[in-house]
Amino acid sequence: MKKLLLLCLGTSLLLAAGCATAPRAHRPASPPTAGHSPAAHLLVISAVYGSGTRFADVTYRVNDLLRQPGVEFFARPEWLEADPTPGWNKALVIVYEVCGERRCFTSGEGGKVSAELLLAHPQH
Repeated sequence: MKKLLLLCLGTSLLLAAGCATAPRAHRPASPPTAGHSPAAHLLVISAVYGSGTRFADVTYRVNDLLRQPGVEFFARPEWLEADPTPGWNKALVIVYEVCGERRCFTSGEGGKVSAELLLAHPQH
């Protein structure tokens, strides 16, 4: 129970910090071009993975994975190359922009992540 409470508290703080920032100026959406991956429309601002007060910055790793066409990956230490809290359940929090609109995506450990999921994820 203590683990779950710390995970929820840590994730809530990160979401509030990442999503409560001022929105950027709206940029008009450009139409997709042939041969570009869906990730071309994503700008990952930050990605963190962990629980409680121990989170690892996995922004570069998430960007690398999302830029590979058609790749789906999972919020797991093996994929993210980080394990800030071994033996504990963790969360992946991605703050990103799509066509100038800021969004947040959160997944519990083992959750699936892809550029297509981030693009389809509704903004809050």
